[in-house]
Amino acid sequence: MYNKLIEYLKRPALYERTTEQFWNDPYIATQMLKAHLDPSNDAASRKPDVISRCSEWVASLLPEGAKILDIGCGPGLYTKQFAKQGLRVTGLDFSENSINYAREFDPDSEYILQDYLSMDFDSVFDMVTLIYYDYGALIPNERQELLNRVHKALKPNGLFLLDVMTPLKGKNKQDRTSWSANQSGGFWTANPHICINADYYYGDIAACSRTVLIEEKTVRSFNIWDCYFTNQSLLTETAPHGFTNHKFYNHIAGKPYTNDSETLCAILKKG
Repeated sequence: MYNKLIEYLKRPALYERTTEQFWNDPYIATQMLKAHLDPSNDAASRKPDVISRCSEWVASLLPEGAKILDIGCGPGLYTKQFAKQGLRVTGLDFSENSINYAREFDPDSEYILQDYLSMDFDSVFDMVTLIYYDYGALIPNERQELLNRVHKALKPNGLFLLDVMTPLKGKNKQDRTSWSANQSGGFWTANPHICINADYYYGDIAACSRTVLIEEKTVRSFNIWDCYFTNQSLLTETAPHGFTNHKFYNHIAGKPYTNDSETLCAILKKG
């Protein structure tokens, strides 16, 4: 255990992935669903009033009856709103807890339990959405795979809407580490444990949040990446996969684009 712990306490290489289950760990998945549904914070999902504004704006970009696919839809907080706006909605996520919840509380939409990196639609949708900075949680090879699959899923001239963080999000931030002892369990496990949290910054490229979970007989580590993009770097990355620029905004609620925002919403068109 000592050697494993020492390895986990090293600064991760850029885009280093950990092998432990995270999103589909049974206990963590239950905690994640609770976080998604908690209206008092925006750790997992935006607060309800913001989701409503974002959903209304996104729906306004499409004609009534258009087909929209929300990938990484979680418990359907956006998809349910899209359906209320008159869109034909499909939500896709690989969290069984979230999909089951979405199906129960949104009978007007279709929900698919699947990893979006393995989806295989062919010219089905007028728009695909990937909301709340999920694109930046992917490392480069995963993003390349996703772009190919989104392009295939869209109809000709279909739109891909996503939001990301810009390099300003990590500007002047320094690596930092903290720890806590949790005798009664917590977000990551119901068992007593020590949790070491570290945030690492890689200039204007990315940040990594690493959690090291130490239980009585096990040590686990989870890396969560936040990759940064400018409008130009996003276009450079997506153009080889058949996307052209449609429009940029500062926020997924349609705030006009400026170059001084920590967030960026892109609408890309299938070429």
